[in-house]
This record gives sequence, structure tokens and C-alpha cells, in this order.
Amino acid sequence: MKNIVLIGMPASGKSTIGKLLSQKINYEYYDTDKYLERKEKRKISDIFEKNGEEYFRDLETKYLKKLSHKQKLIISTGGGVVKREENIIELKKRGIIIFLSRKVEDIAKENHENRPLLKDTNNIHKLYSERIELYKKYADITIENNDTLFNVVDKLYNTLKENKLIK
Repeated sequence: MKNIVLIGMPASGKSTIGKLLSQKINYEYYDTDKYLERKEKRKISDIFEKNGEEYFRDLETKYLKKLSHKQKLIISTGGGVVKREENIIELKKRGIIIFLSRKVEDIAKENHENRPLLKDTNNIHKLYSERIELYKKYADITIENNDTLFNVVDKLYNTLKENKLIK
């Protein structure tokens, strides 16, 4: 069975929905940001601050390649994974790309105390406009996150079943 790869803006629900779906279909769950932090023994904010975004993106690609060789995973990616086409090519080798779409206004309404990039509403809109076309371009399936968490998980589950991507 293919991996299920979740892409989308930060705060689009990738981690929460990914965890819930993993319990429902008995796939192992990985959050690529947390996986990278565990492997590097450093916070992403520290990597950005000390080494810059390009270095972080290199690490992200390295760890995506390691994860993408496994099977029956749900992989929740960082919001910027789409900035490198090679990441998507790698993930598509053994995975189906699901874009969790959420209105930018809903993302902006949330508390982003632990998300420095999202503290500024203008930055949220900037990131959204930079990335939205990439999310759409790379997605095999788009799921709107515009309902309760459990309904969105059910919608995703049913879509995967209908497309014979899970048993």
C-alpha cells in the first residue's frame, strides 16, 4: 500500500488529521518536522537561526528520502516541503499526495504562539499566496478542511477507500 502524504499550509490540520487517520487505518504516523528535530537533536527554529533556510531544506530533503522508502505510513510534511520539486518527486514514488486545504482566514484566526512564521497575519497571507499554486499542482487529491476534525478524517478516509488507495 502507498504512503499517504499530507501537504498544506501550517495550521491546515496535517498533524492532527494525520494522527487520527493513522489510528483509523493502522498506518504508522510521521511528522517530518518532528522526525527531523529528533534526528538532528535540535529545534527547527534553531536550525533556521544558526544555519539558514537552505540548510534546513537540505536536511528536510534528506529525511524525506529516508521516510519515503518505507511503506504504509502517513507522512505529515512541513508547509514548505513544496518549495523543492525533488521532495515531491521522492514522496510520489511510494505515496499519494493529499493537499489539506484550509481557508487562509481560518488559519489566521488561530493562536500561533508556537509558530513564529504565522504570528503576523500579513506573513500568513504572503506564505499562502507563495505556496497555494504549488499545493494544487502537486496534489493527487485535495481535501477541504472546513468541517469538524472527525468529519474531515471521515471524508479523507472515504476518498482513499473510493480510490482503492487503502483497504
